[in-house]
Amino acid sequence: MTSLPAAPAEGTPTEDPTRRTGGSGRRRRALVGALLGAVVLGAGGALLAASAEPEVNAAALVQTYPDPAGVENPTTGTLDGDQAARNATYLETELVTLNSADLAAAVATTLGDAQDDVRLESVRSGDSNVITITGTSTDAQDAVAQAQTAAETYISGRQQRLADRITGLLATVETQISTNQQALDALPTPPTNGVDVNQQQRAALSQQNIDLLSARDTLQRAAADTGQVAGVIQQAAVLPSGSLSSGVLTVAAAILVGALLGGVLAPVVSSLRGRVRDSHDVSGLGVPVISPDLPAAASRRRAGVLRRVVQLQALQLPEGPVNGGSLAVVAPGPGVGTTFVALAHARHAALRRPTLLVSYDLDEIAALLGGLHEPSLVVLGTGGGSGHSAPDAQRSEVLVRRAVGAPGLAVLALQTGTGLADVVPSGLADAAAGAGWAVVVDAPPLDRSDEGLLAARQCRETILVAATGPSRIADVDRAVQILHGAGATPAGIVVNKAPRHRRRRKPTAATPAASAQEPEPTTGPEAVAEPTDGTDRMPAITAERTDLPTTTRG
Repeated sequence: MTSLPAAPAEGTPTEDPTRRTGGSGRRRRALVGALLGAVVLGAGGALLAASAEPEVNAAALVQTYPDPAGVENPTTGTLDGDQAARNATYLETELVTLNSADLAAAVATTLGDAQDDVRLESVRSGDSNVITITGTSTDAQDAVAQAQTAAETYISGRQQRLADRITGLLATVETQISTNQQALDALPTPPTNGVDVNQQQRAALSQQNIDLLSARDTLQRAAADTGQVAGVIQQAAVLPSGSLSSGVLTVAAAILVGALLGGVLAPVVSSLRGRVRDSHDVSGLGVPVISPDLPAAASRRRAGVLRRVVQLQALQLPEGPVNGGSLAVVAPGPGVGTTFVALAHARHAALRRPTLLVSYDLDEIAALLGGLHEPSLVVLGTGGGSGHSAPDAQRSEVLVRRAVGAPGLAVLALQTGTGLADVVPSGLADAAAGAGWAVVVDAPPLDRSDEGLLAARQCRETILVAATGPSRIADVDRAVQILHGAGATPAGIVVNKAPRHRRRRKPTAATPAASAQEPEPTTGPEAVAEPTDGTDRMPAITAERTDLPTTTRG
């Protein structure tokens, strides 16, 4: 029963096989999930942004330098080594001080605010010695006060640190000068005649004394210039808010995160539910997915869309009813639209040759077709078999009902408790083929009857129907395994997107008007308007009339 894809007729458009996995539904669920996530989190972000007070930033610029060379080396007034590296190290150290909690506490004390309300940030401006001190608050004046106070506090502290260092160095130099002078005074008076044995020591102490006096002068000049080590080059001012406020950024971030979460979680949640949502969900069950899916009922031109879909599906069934073969339409459970699928393929096959639709639900078929004619007798098994079973030794007579508006289609209804083997023991599909009929069997669900397996074994092609929503992936997989085990591997899985019809009235199988002479159908497609989905009937497919085989009792 396994079928290979049929080669499409020349000039017939077909779908790209790479698109048979049904990824469009998955993408659609991801898009819907992304939209819902963006809306939900975006609304939350908007509420958060609306409830939060807008923040204002104010910045002050300060310039700071390392201690002068005269302070680092008072004796020579020069420094050795890489000055740029020394400057970079100094600025890194100062940034630690500027961003410390001690500075924030000092600013809070000066302003009389709580330390938690003081928010400061200091960064270096490029490669310069300029540092930007930024204060943040919900009030512009508070932000300016924080930045300005932080700048002034830092500058005052930086100058005081330099002054304290110079004061300590001066005290040390003064002590050394006093000690050196005492050493000089302690030396004996040099003789007026003869050799002075203390001449070298006296000269060394004198030179050291000169150096100490020079260092003291250098430190005193540095003490007078402590104000140059750091200063404000720009008073604190409110910074412009920029093109995007924090509220807008919050909402945008919430929308982005919501879209990402929704897009990722929607397919995952859908797959965890185990329901068939599109053909992608059943594409990995070991049998191909027959594409395209049956159209949803929302299509404005349902008949035209359905006709094209069935044509493309029939191309993938080389031994199906369109080519004079047989087709079993089975499903893992009820309520997935097997009758609709079977009738669609039967009507399509009836456009080319007489087609026998075997159904276990005559009322459903009559409702979809709009009525059936009175029963008439046909004879099956008059020709040779198809090769799947032995030809009928005797002819089998069955009662069929011709469809209203589909002259090439006849319906064989099996009553409750009656199976295919009861109609033609040697095989209904082969007997019908021998009489020139194409056969489509609308089989009962596999979970309720073995007739589906029997039909699959008799027919040359088998398709398994799954509906988006009612069908479970596990049930479809189990049905595929059951068919495999019975030796009736399906040609593929058909995904039915058409919703279940609303409950119909139960019409009589034979329509009174149908018992009269059947009107001739129109022969041109332009003569019939496309039906709409507002009716309970199967959309009409306009075609040339195909007469049923005429049989007589003999």
